[in-house]
Amino acid sequence: MAEWSKAPDSSSGPLTRAWVQIPLLTFYVDLCVAIELVKL
Repeated sequence: MAEWSKAPDSSSGPLTRAWVQIPLLTFYVDLCVAIELVKL
């Protein structure tokens, strides 16, 4: 992670970050929904 932040952005930099962040965001949302369902 630290190496990524220090590396200069190439043309594929933002696309690569989005490609990684979108699945993580989806997983995070699913996890939050699952926690809410458990609370009910």
